Amino acid sequence: MKILLIQPPVRDFYQTSIRTQPIGLAYLASSLENFGHKVEILDCQTHQKRPIPIPQELSYLKEIYPFNDRSPFKLYTGFYHFGMGWEEVQNKIVDSRADVFGISSNFTPYHEEAMGVARIIKKWDPKKIVVMGGSYASCDPEEVLRAPFVDYVVLGEGEYRFPLLIERMEMKNSEEISEIDGIGFRIKGRIHIRPLKTFIEELDSLPYPARDLLDLDRYRIHKKRSTMIITSRGCPHGCVYCSAHHVMGSSFRMRSPENTLQEIMECYKNWGIEVFDIEDDNFTFDKIRAKKLMSLIIQSFGERKIELSAMNGISFTYLDEELLRLMKRAGFNTLNLSFMSVDPETRKRMKRPSPTVEFDKILENIEQVGLNVIAYAIFGMPGQSIEEMSDTLIYLMGKRVLVGPSIYYPTPGTLLFERCLNDGILPRNPSQWRSSAIPIETKEFNRLDIITIFRLARLVNFIKRKMEERHLSEGMTLKEIYQFLRGKHKVDFKDKEENSLTTWVNLFLLLFEERYFPGLRKGSDGKISVFKEPTSQRVLDYFLEKASRRPILGSHSHY
Repeated sequence: MKILLIQPPVRDFYQTSIRTQPIGLAYLASSLENFGHKVEILDCQTHQKRPIPIPQELSYLKEIYPFNDRSPFKLYTGFYHFGMGWEEVQNKIVDSRADVFGISSNFTPYHEEAMGVARIIKKWDPKKIVVMGGSYASCDPEEVLRAPFVDYVVLGEGEYRFPLLIERMEMKNSEEISEIDGIGFRIKGRIHIRPLKTFIEELDSLPYPARDLLDLDRYRIHKKRSTMIITSRGCPHGCVYCSAHHVMGSSFRMRSPENTLQEIMECYKNWGIEVFDIEDDNFTFDKIRAKKLMSLIIQSFGERKIELSAMNGISFTYLDEELLRLMKRAGFNTLNLSFMSVDPETRKRMKRPSPTVEFDKILENIEQVGLNVIAYAIFGMPGQSIEEMSDTLIYLMGKRVLVGPSIYYPTPGTLLFERCLNDGILPRNPSQWRSSAIPIETKEFNRLDIITIFRLARLVNFIKRKMEERHLSEGMTLKEIYQFLRGKHKVDFKDKEENSLTTWVNLFLLLFEERYFPGLRKGSDGKISVFKEPTSQRVLDYFLEKASRRPILGSHSHY
């Protein structure tokens, strides 16, 4: 059969373009090819971008995100359709002449776009088979199959399950299809979901992703070709906000270091790929294996000849100094660490109980090794308070890290999602279940509180950058920074560019003196003026009061 695998376009305020490579579809394609099928991949998430109106269900965000802001603390500049337009998607689908279409639906708020692709296919030819998979499809397969545009849902890993489904479809035997675990389908209008029972144990048996079906020049970091590498699957932690176990299971399974190295070498030699992002949920869960892989990379390539990252995040619990040194030598520059919260009770509730003292110790080791850190904290979870979230930000402000502020979004199939549903705080429209929509409000906080914390995180990172640029001295407190900047000569905004030194100094002073986030807009006459960003006074007052005498460290381990 001819099969077209599709990554749909997305619509949102932003897109993390360096993480859009459809590596899951490439894995699926290579397995389908091994079963004798002809496969193509249509990645609709191209670099195209066009502004579109904010959907009605997100209209409440217009006041929170003023799109005309030109200040250093601005958030989003518009709502966009990222990728191919619908007419181009339709033309690609028709030109493919495929028999079966596999559509990826990984993120709940983007499921509407995935369904838009399915709708195009069925409108063009109702006899074409549409199969949907991915994280969202695995978490809520019944909801997916309620739409008349989807014939089958594949839950979990698809490398064996999808080819087996096609084989049974070719036999036109619905009884044998119903025997496959992890498959959803309809019979006479009734939805049937076969529970997910099996996962791939021998990961080394999987063929490498079919990167020859991708336009590899589209995926670049620092102008170098990049790709994603998956060295293990499964997550045993069971964090209450994460749905990874619905796709990859809760049993940790790993590839051998030798098998992983061979894939990296093939990417390097055959495709000229020099940047590798390890996308595992638990790359360092087995430290011995991780150390061996790093050692093999050093032996095969030399020290720091390729670039490595793990943007999906690494648990600091499974790091030690030896592994950190090997990671540095192998090609890591920055570590993305999952910190979540400074509050031990919150970490316990979320099933992430590692103590802060362990994080402090790991940061000391990381600094000695010379790696940089982005520490991710989650804001806006049920049960959090304004004080806790602010304290987390203040704590990270005093560490040699960049702050990665993550606004919580509810994911179907997770315990925290069920809590949001039961507490009556889950937004009705799934399009609102995204970070940029600030989905959750509780008795303890509202959306304005969360967006103010988000802006404060941007402010903290801005200060850290100014310390690295030597505009400010490392170790200064907010109070000392304010006193230092007051000595700078104030100038009229009309006479300066919005990104000049004097402009950010004046904005900083306004924040402290007037207690609001100042934005900048340019009028029709080209002149710059100041306006008040929506700001939570209680969050700003608490933060400035408690943080004013805390020393701030830069983000780099060395300058």
